Amino acid sequence: MSTIHSRFPFLTAACCFLGMSVAGAATLPEGFSEVRVAAGIVSPTAMAIAPDGRIFVAEKTGALRVVKNDALLSQPFLTVSVNSAGERGLLGVAFDPGFQTNRHIYVYYTTASAPIHNRVSRFTASSGNPDVAAAGSELPLLDLPALGASNHNGGAIHFGNDGKLYVAVGENAVPDNSQSLSTPLGKLLRINADGSIPTDNPFYAQTSGINRAIWSRGLRNPYNFAVDPFNGRMHVNDVGQSAWEEVNLGVRGTNHGWPQTEGPDPAGVAGVRYPIHAYQNAGSNCAIVGATFYRPYIYLLPPEYAGRYFFGDFCGGFIRMLSPPNYSSAVAFASGISSLVDIQAHHDGSLYYLARGGGELFRVQSTGVEVVFDDDFETANGWTLTGGANTATRGLWQRGDPEPTTNAGMPLQLGTCQGSATCLITGLAAGASNGAHDVDNGQTSISSPAIALPAGTPITLSFGSYFAHNDNASSADFMRVRVIGENGSVQTVYARGGAPRNVPAAWTTRVVNLDAWSGQTIYLRIDVADGDLGSLVEAGVDNVAITAQ
Repeated sequence: MSTIHSRFPFLTAACCFLGMSVAGAATLPEGFSEVRVAAGIVSPTAMAIAPDGRIFVAEKTGALRVVKNDALLSQPFLTVSVNSAGERGLLGVAFDPGFQTNRHIYVYYTTASAPIHNRVSRFTASSGNPDVAAAGSELPLLDLPALGASNHNGGAIHFGNDGKLYVAVGENAVPDNSQSLSTPLGKLLRINADGSIPTDNPFYAQTSGINRAIWSRGLRNPYNFAVDPFNGRMHVNDVGQSAWEEVNLGVRGTNHGWPQTEGPDPAGVAGVRYPIHAYQNAGSNCAIVGATFYRPYIYLLPPEYAGRYFFGDFCGGFIRMLSPPNYSSAVAFASGISSLVDIQAHHDGSLYYLARGGGELFRVQSTGVEVVFDDDFETANGWTLTGGANTATRGLWQRGDPEPTTNAGMPLQLGTCQGSATCLITGLAAGASNGAHDVDNGQTSISSPAIALPAGTPITLSFGSYFAHNDNASSADFMRVRVIGENGSVQTVYARGGAPRNVPAAWTTRVVNLDAWSGQTIYLRIDVADGDLGSLVEAGVDNVAITAQ
């Protein structure tokens, strides 16, 4: 195949869309709607969702903009001097896993001064105004080799579940770079948050300097990739040349094959891990973009969307989905988008997409909103949940089966938990065989999914009865309910011990105000034990209602 031909979709977009008017709405599946959240973003390239819900959007020309409370703030968070020729510019943004404590934000951009090259830098949000970077806080972490061509820069950066920063780098229109371990170009790189290189990287011992950061190779132009926060699975989108666009499984030490192969290859090349999904870039398609796993705190899309991987095409203007566990066959989700560049799942359950055409940010939601929480519940009889007209039962776990892992991939459908609606958890005290597992020296915790609500929103926790069974029926039983914030702050809502096991009427309702958490995600934690949080044999809770008022 030819390795000289190159497509310049992002260069074309930069030339043609800066002066465009507002783009039209996308065509979505029945039961979905969208709203335009922001417009007038100058040649957007990527976005990232802050832990507090703000959306940071990178502009190709060097500004990192903030969308807060559905409004594009006039003052950028930061502005870096960039060379924006071709596909260069401000191309990637990521939040440190410890952002709420250290306020660190990372960006990938092309330097303006010679030698022109791509750089990863860390900035720190101002302690006085978190919507802007602290003056003088830039700390360069990774300086890549000098650039020749203006295209194939890659640019996406994301933290993996291992706490390492992964950096997608294009081969700068030199295909042979992709296979060579003497250059970081055409690779997925892995570094520590301080810019140092982990010694367990796959090629660390056989390389030197910056090349020790290589995690996988054989990539052409990985403009987007995503990490599944549930299990750490990584999908790397690689923009193809003349035939195929790829979704690759990102695995340590992998060779993705470029330039020896592109897309599926029936003959196969030894040592190459072929894409899990590929589509032809013939016709209106030109470049795979957008990458996100749908794993929010609250599920606003139907429950079957849990874990799906969303991607799209810049020229084709579509969004498609791959479903677990194999992620091999794509189904359509949206079309008619004007120059799609990125897709992200928001913590609140919405799906956002970023369109170069018109410089617009859209939010997509299900019109029949169903809130589904990821859960940490582990119990023998399963959970039955009702909310409005919706009822769903979590998969059962029977005594003697291997204990399920935390967040075992079976989300709980609670219906609409907004306004005055109540989501009721029932079915746990139906018998004497409700198994709970012991953690923390005998303490059993049944931790709810995260509840993402605005600061100051009161929630009501209503308890009907609780059940704690052990071999000694005369032993005192203990129940404690706590609300735990992301920053570790704890508020005890209930603390009760002794018989009888039914909670008195006076304990059935408590209102918890969330001001103490300043809009953080909070967790409901229920502990039921024999004695004063002593050894527990079995436990369960019945009729726990969570009402968001």
